[in-house]
Amino acid sequence: MNNSEPPMVDGITPPSTPPAPKKPVQKQPSNDELLSRAKFALLAIIAIPYTLYIGWGLFLLIVLPDQSGKWEFLIPYGKLSAMIAAAILIMAALYMVLRIGKSSGADDKIRIGSFFRIAIFMVPGLLISAAVPFTITQEPTLTLQVSSPLPGTELVAPLSVTYSAEAATAILKRRNLSVINYTWDFTGDSVPNDETVVPTSTAFYDRQGGYNTTCIMKLSDGSSRTLRLRIVIPNAVFSYTPVIPTIDEPIRFSVAHLIPDEKVEIREVRWDFNNDNIPEETTKELETVHTFLSTGDHTVSVTIVYENQTQSYFFRTLNVQKPAPQPFVATILTTPEFLESPSPFQVVFRIQTDEPLVDVKWDFDDASPEEEGERVGHTFKDRRLYQVTARARNEKGEVAKITKVVRVVEELRIADLSFDGSHPVANDRISAEAPVAIDITPKTTMPLVDFWWEAPNASQVSSTGSTLKAIYRDEGTYTLVMLAKDAEGRVKRLPLVLEVKKKSQQIRFDVNPSQGVAPLKVQFDASDSFIADPNDDINGFIWDFGETEEIEGKIGSARIEHEYRNPGEFTVTLTVSTELGKTSSTTKKVVVRAPFLKACFKMSRKEGPVGMGVAFDRSCSTGKAVSAIWDFGDGSQSPLLDNTVIHTFGEPGDVPKDYKVQLILEDVNGTTDSYETTISTQ
Repeated sequence: MNNSEPPMVDGITPPSTPPAPKKPVQKQPSNDELLSRAKFALLAIIAIPYTLYIGWGLFLLIVLPDQSGKWEFLIPYGKLSAMIAAAILIMAALYMVLRIGKSSGADDKIRIGSFFRIAIFMVPGLLISAAVPFTITQEPTLTLQVSSPLPGTELVAPLSVTYSAEAATAILKRRNLSVINYTWDFTGDSVPNDETVVPTSTAFYDRQGGYNTTCIMKLSDGSSRTLRLRIVIPNAVFSYTPVIPTIDEPIRFSVAHLIPDEKVEIREVRWDFNNDNIPEETTKELETVHTFLSTGDHTVSVTIVYENQTQSYFFRTLNVQKPAPQPFVATILTTPEFLESPSPFQVVFRIQTDEPLVDVKWDFDDASPEEEGERVGHTFKDRRLYQVTARARNEKGEVAKITKVVRVVEELRIADLSFDGSHPVANDRISAEAPVAIDITPKTTMPLVDFWWEAPNASQVSSTGSTLKAIYRDEGTYTLVMLAKDAEGRVKRLPLVLEVKKKSQQIRFDVNPSQGVAPLKVQFDASDSFIADPNDDINGFIWDFGETEEIEGKIGSARIEHEYRNPGEFTVTLTVSTELGKTSSTTKKVVVRAPFLKACFKMSRKEGPVGMGVAFDRSCSTGKAVSAIWDFGDGSQSPLLDNTVIHTFGEPGDVPKDYKVQLILEDVNGTTDSYETTISTQ
């Protein structure tokens, strides 16, 4: 066969078979391309862990140092990874620098560019490697925190703020550092206010303002740490102490810190302790004391009225709680008892308890040194309130804390002060012979002045109000104290000296009994009467028993008896005569009461034949009857007052029967009483 073209058919040439497509010829990569690809793959292999390392390092720098200690376990891993990465990066950088330096075919421009690219690539890793070990091992920031009041609480002075360094202490403990003590400065004046061995301390701020608080922590390695915190108290109201008010304990209130300028003149301060808009106390003093009698919330308000007619109003709510139970019962006794006075005011304090005490320490709230002893004296000089505190420790080491409030106030001056009563007062002095019965009342024209008295060591005291009524039986010198207080709280304390002299004579007698029901026998005894004059003596006793018309009375001995048959009040007078012709008298009262009206009678017989006679005797009745009615039960009555009456019951031939006999008595007051019995006939 030949390869000639196919013949034409009908002049048509058949299509020829298309040629087969040509296969593309694959171009073989050059050596430069293969080298570039290898470099890119190597760069990708290096860049992925390098990027992860950079991210790891940044993460460590973010979470460490850690105050909570949550991430501190990563510190050794971070330090190790930083050391390894730094070594790898340094060796890689040296290798590449040496390789570039040995390349003879590259010009200087290419070499500088290569060095620059190596630096850009390596520097971040090297910086992370250098920063991580240094930064993550640093001591976390130590902070000072406020544990009380809680966050969000409005800060209003006066305010107690409790600071806490517990978080800082925990951080140092994790670093094997222990704190020896804490020194606290609450005002930022570089003067320590407290030193503790625990990481908390409480400051009391009575004024508004900003305060820079500092806590210096002394560590076991000899170093120290300083924590700082600034607290701002935007508002202030009146202050009160103690910080935790309790019932039945005096609470001291003060507005002194609210008066910034001492030249500001105060007209009055009104205190409302019941939230009823009615002041319980109005005073010119900037301090006062109040005692709450119930627990719970109490809203207290104060209105300060200035001389220029302006006012300031403050209020706050106090939560009054039950006091913590004392380990043992102890009270403070004072002399004087009333603890208000002008300056200087001397007070003697004494602890009273059944518990054996080891020591008693006294704090007088005036910056004076503490004193020790169960009985101490102190002088208060400045005008203000003092909260005196005693801490008594018993043999078991238990401590009872007791307080008393002392008020030093402005002196009340009374120009027209005078005294009315039993004894004249001359130059603040009273002189009389024992026994002395004091009955005196101070007088003044000043309005709204209250008076009362203190009468220590009196034999008997019956009144210490405006009028003093007291008896001093023993000779000696005593001090009576008159106290006066006006509506503005000013106080006057006036001591009066009472000189009780020895008795020059004593005329007295005892009455036994001094009262009773008539008829009453009374014994009188004047044997204790005497005359102190050695040249004179008693030679007679004249008794007037108060129911005789005889002017002379009855002469008798020192002991005598008399019977009172009638009721009444009788004044018995004893007159003692002496050998020198002197006489002295004294009186006493005897009260004789009328006996109670009580009807009673007895009969000669209770039964017998019809027509019998029966005698009735009412002498057993008591009291003084003005009328008597006998009802014999047969329709007949007798109004006889005689003690004895006779009555016949029935006539011969009558039917035997019982008779109800009744006696009705009546006295001058209209009081009646009756008695009845039954008489039987046969």
